[in-house]
Amino acid sequence: MKLLLAIFLFFLAGYSFSQENGQNKISDSGKIEFKKQNDAEKPDYSTAYRILKNQVKQYPNNAELHYFFGYTIDRMNAFDGSTMFELKKEKTLQASAHFETVNKLEPVYKGEIVILDPYAKLSSVWGSLAQAYLFRKLKDSAAWAFKEGKKRGAFIEPVLEYNRQLLNSCAKNAILVTFGDNITIPAWYLQEAENYRTDITIVDASLINTSWYSKYLKNDRGLRIGFSDKEIDSIDYVEFKPRFITISNLNKKEEKFTWELRPTYLNNYILKGDRILLNILKENLFNRDIYFSYNSDSTWNLFLENYFMEDGLVNKILKKGTDINAVADSVSVNLKNYTIDKLSTAEITKSKDAIQLLNTYRWMYYTNIVRLLNNKQKRKAGRLKDEMLIKFPEEKLPYMSDTQKAYFDKLFLEFD
Repeated sequence: MKLLLAIFLFFLAGYSFSQENGQNKISDSGKIEFKKQNDAEKPDYSTAYRILKNQVKQYPNNAELHYFFGYTIDRMNAFDGSTMFELKKEKTLQASAHFETVNKLEPVYKGEIVILDPYAKLSSVWGSLAQAYLFRKLKDSAAWAFKEGKKRGAFIEPVLEYNRQLLNSCAKNAILVTFGDNITIPAWYLQEAENYRTDITIVDASLINTSWYSKYLKNDRGLRIGFSDKEIDSIDYVEFKPRFITISNLNKKEEKFTWELRPTYLNNYILKGDRILLNILKENLFNRDIYFSYNSDSTWNLFLENYFMEDGLVNKILKKGTDINAVADSVSVNLKNYTIDKLSTAEITKSKDAIQLLNTYRWMYYTNIVRLLNNKQKRKAGRLKDEMLIKFPEEKLPYMSDTQKAYFDKLFLEFD
């Protein structure tokens, strides 16, 4: 009898093991097909859709399968920003349902991430649909999309609060150039759903490579762009050699702004979006303050880094080089306003994207502390370090990674 029981248990274990391995093997097939199409020049997600649909049906409690199926449906709705204005409500609802399931199965998602975590991806699918409605001049539908997305778990408070503080870092009537779904889309939500800082014109540096978005900024948001709609449609990437660009103040001809623009793509080209952004600078630089969100790089900031005044979450273009030298020893004014007091640990830690976004505050302090140390202002740097530790305690806001924590631990040794 014991022998028969042992044999039964052996085969039961083997069956369970093969089932588990089979699930992993099947799971990987859907992910692999999705990744293959995601890297393709002309993607076709139909096979990934078919595989993942069967997998989700077979393993309904597998959060990672729902995550990749939601991503597949969203990619089929619009592969990139060029067709975002054509988004369909039905597919948005389908994709959303799977990301919502992920958050129910695993409130803190443990599976593989493509780009955005499930909470951020919910914000992306609903915010993109709302923006598509705004482009089609369906304002009521856009309001519904933002509200519906919020109800389903999008636009979580840590990300919204970060973006409130980002917008508040800008002067009145400013232009803010952003990049990435975790900044652009929640900022859209704040302006449209909460009527928050609507004086600021948000310009997404990725979407501006598309004709529809550039025309939306010009015709619906009232942004001064010197191209006609027909010209916007025809603008393309061009070969480009490094050269100095000069923008003149039409009201004060003696006032000029000059910098060297270099190729932004493959060391040989500037893209459609670069040309449109360059025109936005020419049309608005002497009329409105222009900011770039923190951590911009030369692929989308037109090599303006040497003319930035860093002020916390934003970098402001300074039109006079002498101003840059004047702020070398200063502390970013906006730092004192940043806080996570209104947020709970549970809200923050359920989203990897929220943790990463909120850690930007620490990096702001890091940059200012290092600058002060380099300028022999150790006491002032120490006060800033103590302020950072009080405002952003590790037990409430975890570091993004051990590597990031090591950077800060090394910095703290400067004060021991």
